[in-house]
Amino acid sequence: MNRRQFLVGSTALSFGLAGFSHAQSAARALPLPPLMDLTGGIDGRVPLMLAPSNHDFGNGAISQTFGINSTYLGPVIRARQGQTLPFDVSNTIGEGVALHWHGLHIPGSVDGGPHQEIEDGATWSPDVPIVQHASMNWFHSHTHGKTARQTYNGLAGILLVEDDASLSADLPKTYGVDDFTLILQDKAFNGAGEMIYQLTGEVFEDGFQGETLVVNGAIAPLTQAVPSGLVRLRILNACNARFLTLSLATGPLSVIASDGGFLASTVDVESVLMSPGERYEVLVDMSSIQSNGLQVDLDGGDNEGGFLASLFGGGTTLTALTLTQNGDPGFQGSMPNRLANLSPPNRSEATVTRSFELQMDTGADLAALAFAWGNICGDGAMAINGQPMNMDRIDEEVRKGDKEIWRISVDDQLHPFHIHGCSFRILSQQGAAPPAYAQGWKDMVHVEEGWSEVLVRFDHQATAETPYMYHCHILEHEDCGMMGQFTVT
Repeated sequence: MNRRQFLVGSTALSFGLAGFSHAQSAARALPLPPLMDLTGGIDGRVPLMLAPSNHDFGNGAISQTFGINSTYLGPVIRARQGQTLPFDVSNTIGEGVALHWHGLHIPGSVDGGPHQEIEDGATWSPDVPIVQHASMNWFHSHTHGKTARQTYNGLAGILLVEDDASLSADLPKTYGVDDFTLILQDKAFNGAGEMIYQLTGEVFEDGFQGETLVVNGAIAPLTQAVPSGLVRLRILNACNARFLTLSLATGPLSVIASDGGFLASTVDVESVLMSPGERYEVLVDMSSIQSNGLQVDLDGGDNEGGFLASLFGGGTTLTALTLTQNGDPGFQGSMPNRLANLSPPNRSEATVTRSFELQMDTGADLAALAFAWGNICGDGAMAINGQPMNMDRIDEEVRKGDKEIWRISVDDQLHPFHIHGCSFRILSQQGAAPPAYAQGWKDMVHVEEGWSEVLVRFDHQATAETPYMYHCHILEHEDCGMMGQFTVT
């Protein structure tokens, strides 16, 4: 057992094993987040109420949570390219909160980063322009030093962008019938079945990792009846820190889209590795099969097995969602071949190269500074290029419209890296070509060994008053100071 496995195992034991036993219970019906469909037009401002609540994850216990227009999580907002979304984000959670539109190509002034914290009892009213192509995006807390806890407690939702091509495409698109949004999270529960979140040295080190898989706010395994034909799953890894490996019980995963939109063509793979914050869309063919299961490996594809595998005598793979054909005629189109026009990224087009080293082991000298700058990391600190996050410091200045190469490396562990305000193309991931399903538009890349490199261009302004962020998307690492900020002018 290596050090990282031991730390994960120690965290599991400190929370008790009740959560793992919950995951083995009988399948429940898949809950559907409420759909807020704005594609047909917008009548007035769009309210999003952030509030404390109580939620039953399906084990009969009542947990204290946050919700957005709900007891836990938020709606699935469906918008169309060319619209401007007039949000009224009201905060009543009892503390300040910032709400970030993860994946949207928008100016820094409405991005929802930590400089746009909403005081308790106040309302933030951004007019958010939707300019990008069809894509699956999400919104979540981005409060400086509090992102991990607030997101874990429920401040997250989905924002689907459609365009003329996606609306006319021969793809499943009937929400809750053949088109499902899946928000995957890992949770810890105490002996009474109540959701818990605790910060320890191990959690600061690895990020918070619970041992119970939750889908759309309900403990897995879950089940959903579907018609025959193709079924579309739009999947978000909304875990604080856990990488997830997805597969199907029968047949390959047919991936059609990544973070920033459609791939060039459907990619059939045995499994997909999803880092925290990543999104993928897949098609499941139910035309000649009675049932199929979406499997999730909670070890994120760790071939060494991990602590739970050794403890229970097996792996930590769970059939999170079983799709069962109900006999109704469904979407009868064929598996798509051509999806989007995507030429390979050309690194020679870049005029600037920037390097970012994500650092976990910064030593004691930076800890006091990191704490003074609002980073929450126990007795330590994390940094990028030797500097913990400082709200008063601009780390990079980018010129609007320039193509740049951003190179990311780490000193320890596997980290997901996110850049605000853009989508990019991955040139290399961990020193090698990215898998075929990650060769489209992305806003997430991960790195553990070697360099990961992305080709990026920023088309919207971000000033020093409301800059963009770049950061590790292990949320506890972000809160620890593994984040920087940049302007685009």
